[in-house]
Amino acid sequence: MSTQGIIRMILMILFYIILQVVLIRNLVLFDLAFCFVYLLGIIILPGDLPTGFVILISFFIGLIVDIFYNTAGVHSAACTLVGFNRKMILRSLIPSKGIENNLQVELDELGPGRYFRYILFIIVLHHLALFMIEAGGFQHFGLTMAKVGCSILFTTFAIYLLSLFTSSIKK
Repeated sequence: MSTQGIIRMILMILFYIILQVVLIRNLVLFDLAFCFVYLLGIIILPGDLPTGFVILISFFIGLIVDIFYNTAGVHSAACTLVGFNRKMILRSLIPSKGIENNLQVELDELGPGRYFRYILFIIVLHHLALFMIEAGGFQHFGLTMAKVGCSILFTTFAIYLLSLFTSSIKK
């Protein structure tokens, strides 16, 4: 990846984090559906990036969100889990030759079907971890699963729309 590409990637990640912290933080539907667009910062990382770097970047993205949300490492833990499993999710959805060949994980590159499945797997993993850690156990399992389900729908819709918007800007 070129220097210009790295700078563009960093700016996009910062944009998604600022968007999350400033605007989307208070966007909650019926106390059940939460939107976490900062996940796009992890989703758009290059496919050939080593897992160690992905885990580190994911942790710091989660840490920044934790600082602004005043949550004690909940987002960091969920993002670190996503960063750890990201390469496996990519390998299951994309032929293995694509990952080593400087794969850009974007809507235009993967196509709508694969990209939707990719973001859905990432979001499901993140939300399950996030809300189960937040609940601290299985006392309110039904409510937790309702939050997970509604938030998955809300976040997937928002991230897919943002991806469509950013892909149309690039063209």
